[in-house]
Amino acid sequence: MARGNWSFKAQNFFYLPLVLCFTAAFVDSLNEEGHFLLEFKKSLSDPNNNLGSWTNSSDSTPCNWMGVWCNTDFKVTSLILNGFNLSGTLSPSICNLSHLAELNVSKNFFFGQIPNDLVYCQNLEILDLCTNRFHGELLTPICNITKLRKLSLCENYMYGDMPEEIGNLNSLEELVIYSNNLTGNIPGSIGKLKQLKVIRAGINFLSGPIPTEISECESLKVLGLAQNRLEGSLPVELFKLQNLTDLILWQNRLSGFIPPEIENLSSLELLALHVNYFSGLIPKELGKLSELQRLYIYTNRLNGTIPRELGNCTSAVQIDLSENQLSGFIPKELGNISNLQLLHLFENLLQGSIPEELGRLKLLENIDLSINNLTGTIPLEFQNLRYLVDFQLFDNHLEGTIPPELGVHSNLTILDMSANNLVGSIPSHLCRYGRLIFLSLGSNRLSGKIPYGLKTCKSLTQLMLGDNVLTGKLPVELYKLHNLSALELYQNRFLGPIPPEVGRLGNLERLLLADNHFIGNIPHEIGNLMKLVTFNVSSNKLSGSIPHELGNCINLQRLDLSRNQFTSDLPDNIGKLVKLELLKLSDNKLRGSIPSALGSLTRLTELQMGGNQFSGSIPVELGQLTVLQIALNISHNNLSGPIPSNLGNLQMLESLYLNDNQLVGEIPPLIGELPSLLVCNVSNNHLVGAVPNNTAFHKMDSSNFAGNNGLCRLDSYNCHPSLTSSTTRKRSWIKQGSSKEKLVTVISIVVGLISLFLIIGFCRAIKGRQPAFVVVDDRSKPDVLDNYYFPKDGFTYQDLVEATNNFSENAAHMDTSPQQGGDLVTLVRRSIKDAIPTIDIFDKRLDLSLQTTVNEMTLFLKIALFCTSTSPVNRPTMREVIAMMIDAREAVSKCSSPTSESPLEGDAQSRG
Repeated sequence: MARGNWSFKAQNFFYLPLVLCFTAAFVDSLNEEGHFLLEFKKSLSDPNNNLGSWTNSSDSTPCNWMGVWCNTDFKVTSLILNGFNLSGTLSPSICNLSHLAELNVSKNFFFGQIPNDLVYCQNLEILDLCTNRFHGELLTPICNITKLRKLSLCENYMYGDMPEEIGNLNSLEELVIYSNNLTGNIPGSIGKLKQLKVIRAGINFLSGPIPTEISECESLKVLGLAQNRLEGSLPVELFKLQNLTDLILWQNRLSGFIPPEIENLSSLELLALHVNYFSGLIPKELGKLSELQRLYIYTNRLNGTIPRELGNCTSAVQIDLSENQLSGFIPKELGNISNLQLLHLFENLLQGSIPEELGRLKLLENIDLSINNLTGTIPLEFQNLRYLVDFQLFDNHLEGTIPPELGVHSNLTILDMSANNLVGSIPSHLCRYGRLIFLSLGSNRLSGKIPYGLKTCKSLTQLMLGDNVLTGKLPVELYKLHNLSALELYQNRFLGPIPPEVGRLGNLERLLLADNHFIGNIPHEIGNLMKLVTFNVSSNKLSGSIPHELGNCINLQRLDLSRNQFTSDLPDNIGKLVKLELLKLSDNKLRGSIPSALGSLTRLTELQMGGNQFSGSIPVELGQLTVLQIALNISHNNLSGPIPSNLGNLQMLESLYLNDNQLVGEIPPLIGELPSLLVCNVSNNHLVGAVPNNTAFHKMDSSNFAGNNGLCRLDSYNCHPSLTSSTTRKRSWIKQGSSKEKLVTVISIVVGLISLFLIIGFCRAIKGRQPAFVVVDDRSKPDVLDNYYFPKDGFTYQDLVEATNNFSENAAHMDTSPQQGGDLVTLVRRSIKDAIPTIDIFDKRLDLSLQTTVNEMTLFLKIALFCTSTSPVNRPTMREVIAMMIDAREAVSKCSSPTSESPLEGDAQSRG
């Protein structure tokens, strides 16, 4: 047995060398290029094992490995590893593959610098490193790989200037370096690249002018330099590039005219010059570009008329001239462009009627003529367009009816005709094919009821019909539209209750029902609308209690229940709405105490609770609302007790209305120290003591403190402190003093009274010689008013409606970019930031002697800054601007505060 084991072991020992020899022979069978690739792989991470075949030792060559391509001599010519989810550094050992012509590692996670030794890949013709994490400068060595035809380094983190040596790549056909951090000028040496067909260098930080040398790239077809910082005018030499098909220069800082020589680009198919500073006329020579398919020159400063020669661009598919200063009429010749699918002319100064020829563009899908001065009717031809998807005409002066069969033949998705003068009913078939997503017909004079086809349009996400004369009850069918995020029916003639089915609209974010004739309670189901952001039912006839379920709408930011007939207490659950920025409960019949839970609403910028029956003391928790800025109004209630001193914490507050209550005690001095306070009305209470001697209170009209028998302004002769408190103080002082002091006191009082009578007599004498001004504020209390001059009421609400074309955005234009002297808005903002007094900003030629004038101008300056906010989201609508202007006038000139906001402001807020 032992001998047999020895024999088996001896046989194994004999065969082992043979096995090792055969294994070594297989390994050695892999050629040299395979070893080079294995060396290249060592620097990579391959989590998806895409290079798993690279470990097969039975291969004599790597030609069957994933991503490897060879010639007939089994030499590697291409390595294509794009999208393999590889990471690591790029090893220069790859250049040991002497026949390598193409290296593509795009769409991976390579990082680090591109190695200098890549220059040894002298036979490389295609190098694609796009969409990785390479960083570093665009190195000169790459520019010495003279056989390169395609160089793609896009979507990396390359920085620095483009090297002058790029002109050495005389075989280069494509240069793709977009989406990096390249800076500096485009080198003039690029003109040496006679074979270059494509330049794509957008989304960088390239600056300076477009070099004229680029016109020497005679083979160039695509020039893409968008989203850089290029400046200057378009060089005329650029239009020598007769092979150019795509000229893409959008979002730079280019200026000047568009040269008429552009007609020389006879092969041009795409012209993208939008979002620059081009001025002057649109050259009529564009009409000679018969191959032009897409024309984008929107968001510039172009003026003049739209040349009718554009109608000769019969190959055009998309034309966008929006956001310029184009005037005149829309040329009917545009109707000759039979292939046109998109036409955008919005936000210009166009006038006249819409040419009916546009309604004959059978392939038209998207037309937007909004924000112009167009008049006349909507051509009926539009209702026959079978491919029409997006149709927008809002903010014009269009009249007549909406084409009745609109939507019958097309898959309408977006329809916006708001802010016109349209009449008649809403067409029945707007949602015939169930594709309508966005419908805005507000601010017209449409009448009748909501058509059934619209009430059952399940695709709708936004339905905006506010500011019309629509009638009827709220259709129950509307509440089956579960995709609705916005329902705007404000300022119509709807009536009846708000159905409880409203709670089914779980995606609703904006519900605006203000200024109608709704009655009954707010349904408890409102609490199911967890996504609700804006809820406005102001100016209706709603009654009952405010449902405590409203506290479940935790995303609410704007809540307006004002001007209704709500009764009972205000539920504490309102304090759960911690995202609220605006809360209006004014002009109802709410009673009970103001909940201390309101102190949790720390994002509030405006709180309106005036004109109710609230009682008890002002909760000290209101002092926690430190973001309050626009107003805190709890006037015209039955509040009692002292004014909490911690209201002095409201550092951003501009208007404080506590008037017409039963408040007692003194005015806390901290309130007068609020830096932003413009109005503080505490009139018609039972306050005593002296008005704090603060600058803010000095600037305010005395009417803000009237109707408090014990309240005294130290800077006014017409001061009547509380008789009880003053008498007590005098008596105690007299008792403590000596007889000599008493004598001095008596003499002082007598002299003071004589002086007072003399002053009064003198004033009356002067007054008799001057015309008396009419005091328009509070004629019932002439004894507590100083003789102020109030500006004449020069306009009415109806005047504003007519002057602003029903508060159209185009009715008022603020020119904040003067031709000389820089940006006026920036200048004013910088002055305020540098603490320059506001009065020093105003024109010195104005009469600023009256403080009321200065106060009013200051308020209007704030409104102007609000209107010119850098973020469009923060800019108010025209209706809101008018409301703020009226409030500003009232804040300066009125003697008594409103119970809440003015009716016009309510209209503004009804939009949410």
